[in-house]
Amino acid sequence: MPTPQKIDVEFDRRVMAAALRLGLTTQGRAHPNPAVGCIIVRDAGEDRVVVGSGATAPGGRPHAERIALAEAGEAARGATAYVTLEPCAHESKAGPCAGALAAAGVARVVTAMADPDPRTSGAGHAMLEDAGIAVTTGILEEAARRAHSGHIARVTRGRPHVTLKLAVSANGMIGRRDSERLMISGPPAFAAVQVMRTTFDAVMVGIGTVLADDPQLTVRLPGLEKRTPARIILDAHARTPPSARIFRTQSDAPLKIFVGPDAPSANISGLAAAGAEVIAVPALAAGKLDLVDVLARLADAGFTRLFAEGGAEVGAALLAADLVDEVVIVRAPLVVAEGGVPALAGTPLSAVEASPRFRLLDTVPLGDDVMRFYWRTA
Repeated sequence: MPTPQKIDVEFDRRVMAAALRLGLTTQGRAHPNPAVGCIIVRDAGEDRVVVGSGATAPGGRPHAERIALAEAGEAARGATAYVTLEPCAHESKAGPCAGALAAAGVARVVTAMADPDPRTSGAGHAMLEDAGIAVTTGILEEAARRAHSGHIARVTRGRPHVTLKLAVSANGMIGRRDSERLMISGPPAFAAVQVMRTTFDAVMVGIGTVLADDPQLTVRLPGLEKRTPARIILDAHARTPPSARIFRTQSDAPLKIFVGPDAPSANISGLAAAGAEVIAVPALAAGKLDLVDVLARLADAGFTRLFAEGGAEVGAALLAADLVDEVVIVRAPLVVAEGGVPALAGTPLSAVEASPRFRLLDTVPLGDDVMRFYWRTA
């Protein structure tokens, strides 16, 4: 087997960063599989050239490694493959990707992290080493863990990665009671959130948001309309009106409505007739849905990344149940005075902003607004 190019840690990091960016191009569409990126590089005299690249295809197959290998062809022999996640080792319709890399004759494989999926965990790396392939792992591991957080959550915690998004006024309100819909943030923040939606498998709101705002929960930016994720509504008593605007966009993305055991059967029938998939789950005290059960069912259905967008009650309930992995807060200069709706239904925003559970990762100015990203620390 030809010797791979000389190991250069800084070069490894640069190529892995590119592979991570490549994998993100199908995030939100690759589920139930992780959105992996793969780049194959080989020596060409004094230079190094990319001979193949790929990202996990929408729907989860083909895997990134197979797309990159198909593009590289014979040029993969003796090359180095950079993969953002340990290549799978378990049998599937196409066979394990670790085996495909070995069969293609690559000389070295560089990965960002081991796959926590018990079907592969460590076995993919071992399969490569048994084939005589040099393996380097842990390159940009922290970034990879963020990129693959949905896959990690699904296989280790039995639920999707949950991102809670809050658009709040300067005084911590998300709207005003008994009034028309109030736009808290401006156009740049609106556009940023629309793009963000495309990176998730599903977007979720509570019945309060449906009744107050009548949202469509679609992606409405030109060119991205077909990237609308599945829509999820939490509606314990099946109060979603079959005339709601969300039913007019059934062709854009699936609609799932979770109801409680006491939801009226006539209401459930009406929602199903309107085109929604209605799913009954257990309820907790005061008729609140069991969110642990909701998230487990979404994971079972293949969802890995969930964007919780609407409702003070939903946000507070997710935080109280310790089910939030990431928080995005869009803070606007607007002040909502009399009749304001607190962002977290009585739970202070300091539960995120000043909590040891969350670490501020980034701050992005968007016009007059500021978007802050918080990541769960443990």
